Amino acid sequence: MSWKKNILSLLCVIFFGLFYIQKTKAITQEKRFFDAQWTNLKNDAGIYYAYLPATFIKDDFRFSFLDQEPAVDAEKGIQYWAFKSEKGGWVPKMTMGKAFLDAPFFFLADGYVRASGQYERTGFSLPYRYAMIASTICYTLLGFFIMRLVLLRYFDDKTTALTLLTIALGTNLFHYATHETGYTHPHNFFIISALILLATRWKENKTIGRSIVFGLLCGLLVLVRPVNILLLLPLPFFTSFFSSNDLNKSTFMNGLKHFLISKQFVIAVISAIFVVLPQLLFWKIQSGSWLYYSYNDEGFFFSQPSILKGLFSFRKGWFIYTPIMIFALFGFYALFKKYRWIGLSISIAFVLFMYVTFSWWCWWYGGGFGARTMIDFYPYLALGLAAMFSVILKKNLLVKLVAGLLILGAIKLNTFQTNQYHLSMIHWDSMTYEAYKSVFMKDHFPANYDQLLAEPDYQKQKETGRE
Repeated sequence: MSWKKNILSLLCVIFFGLFYIQKTKAITQEKRFFDAQWTNLKNDAGIYYAYLPATFIKDDFRFSFLDQEPAVDAEKGIQYWAFKSEKGGWVPKMTMGKAFLDAPFFFLADGYVRASGQYERTGFSLPYRYAMIASTICYTLLGFFIMRLVLLRYFDDKTTALTLLTIALGTNLFHYATHETGYTHPHNFFIISALILLATRWKENKTIGRSIVFGLLCGLLVLVRPVNILLLLPLPFFTSFFSSNDLNKSTFMNGLKHFLISKQFVIAVISAIFVVLPQLLFWKIQSGSWLYYSYNDEGFFFSQPSILKGLFSFRKGWFIYTPIMIFALFGFYALFKKYRWIGLSISIAFVLFMYVTFSWWCWWYGGGFGARTMIDFYPYLALGLAAMFSVILKKNLLVKLVAGLLILGAIKLNTFQTNQYHLSMIHWDSMTYEAYKSVFMKDHFPANYDQLLAEPDYQKQKETGRE
């Protein structure tokens, strides 16, 4: 069996096997138990999703029912999180892009609930929760299938398979694809992978359909998380207009000219606007403005980004909980040497994305495992990882052995720490060096674990950007 079939079959087994163990585990020092009120439609995940039950079950896309009903019913796992605009209309904190992606799975669950009559048609009962798990798993697997096609344009099958397996098991994408489902990051992984593939084929078979799909995905990416607009920046450099390795102004200007001044690009822009238009109309109806900042008193501190904390803090540090990505960063140099425009554009976009990401007032992004926002950049980082692996695979046996042990160690650490997070041994937002050290590679709590944690001061962080 080829590397392709081996790895993709393994990924399917991993993700679909874990479909059946989605109930969030809680733990005390005395015993383990399943949370009877388990739901993956809460917090940020619930806000992204709420457009669907509001529109198709409440028949109220304006969320006016919140004037008469409580927004939260913990007993039924229901959570609506919206704020009133100055005009008086309800506006959810998150945009509706992920709801578009989740819609097919929502309608399947809703049809089942109607037909079976076994569950309450709230939009938050068990079939809807499992529908969102299915959505996450399907988009994750699609992302891997598409990313394989991307990587094979630049690397051999062996390197591609190793890269996919490493990302699947060695990063926090594993957690958000199999356990804490409902967040946007697996969906972003799929969209970016698809956009990169379409960009590499920009001049092949110039069809209106391909341009429309490219534009729709660009619009969706921004509509899922507006800051994702930064992830569009490297895409022109994957086209054949930048196939030359000459880094000069002439190549840069001519490449952008051929990419931007074309019928394909105009069609893509119109398609992207078409996707974003429902959100703009919603904001206009609810707030009186076409553009509305729905995060209220939350914002960025660009003058004091928390980059070092975002990378190395034991609370959520990216390199602490996803150390395999250090290989990807080293791989940028190898990628740059072979594909200069791609390597340079990804490197610049990465620095910019990291700066903006960790300038957010809550740089650790609330509860979660590791630096979850960095998952959105993994399709680009996959190229750096593959470039690094392609170099290693050409080295002597000793180098391969050392690198292999480091890679396996990073994968083992990720899977072990993922399980620790499931059991609350790695706290969702209050980890410290002392707490981390006390549970490192252990399967039991230390006696004084609670005293080793440090709960963040959210209010002070929101006001000053510093605790």
